[in-house]
Amino acid sequence: MKLVSFLWVVAVSTCLEFSMAQTVTQSQRQISVQEAQTVTLECTYDTSDSYYYLFWYKQPSSREMIFIIQQESFNPQTAPQNRYSVNFQKAAKSINLMISDSQLEDAAMYFCAYNKKLCASSGTGNYGLIFGKGTKLSVTPNITHPDPAVYQLRSPKSSITSVCLFTDFKSSDNQPDISNSKVLSTDATVLTMKTMDSKSNGVLAWSDTKNFICNDTFKDMNFYSSSESLCDAKLVEESFETDMNLNFQNLFVIGLRILLLKVTGFNLLMTLRLWSR
Repeated sequence: MKLVSFLWVVAVSTCLEFSMAQTVTQSQRQISVQEAQTVTLECTYDTSDSYYYLFWYKQPSSREMIFIIQQESFNPQTAPQNRYSVNFQKAAKSINLMISDSQLEDAAMYFCAYNKKLCASSGTGNYGLIFGKGTKLSVTPNITHPDPAVYQLRSPKSSITSVCLFTDFKSSDNQPDISNSKVLSTDATVLTMKTMDSKSNGVLAWSDTKNFICNDTFKDMNFYSSSESLCDAKLVEESFETDMNLNFQNLFVIGLRILLLKVTGFNLLMTLRLWSR
């Protein structure tokens, strides 16, 4: 019994040493790419094995791990998967992920992983994944026709509540440094308008101070503001008027539909009475 326990301890120690021999390194902690350009994410690994599998995973902001592509050590190169491809160099122990035609939804954390048996002497199925620390990919939107503008919105219920919306500025513009503790702001967000096939950058800033003005808060920004760019929800609501001719046409169409239903019902009733005779 003691001999069996001793052999088990030796086997476990061998397995641990064997599993610790493999390492995965991702030297790029963060990388940025312009939209529609190609980006390469680097990954190296250390192993003494001849047969193994390598993987790339994507982790978006929703936190789930999404499988992208895999590479077997006994294959020279894996075929591209959509916009994803790998540059596998077995001798150099590297597998770089290339993303072509980068899209905004490509922004995520990317993990390189190594798959090998945890213990050479164990049975089948004892496999584990060894991950790198990950690379964060940021995609800068391609704003083709920037037209910077600022809009100041005031709440109809409170005269002191005000929000500034800055939009249509280039991605390369520096974001303002708001030192006023009474003013809050968001990071730049990409607004995608699919119906117009265009994109826009946007930043929101707001405050409940009475004298909050957009231009005073963002003095260094190359935006413009005027009285014409003010947006008041109450004024918009009051200025909205319905078209009387359009309302009359809608009522007329509804009346015709009701009349058609009555005629159809009468004809159906008369047909049933004739058949019953």
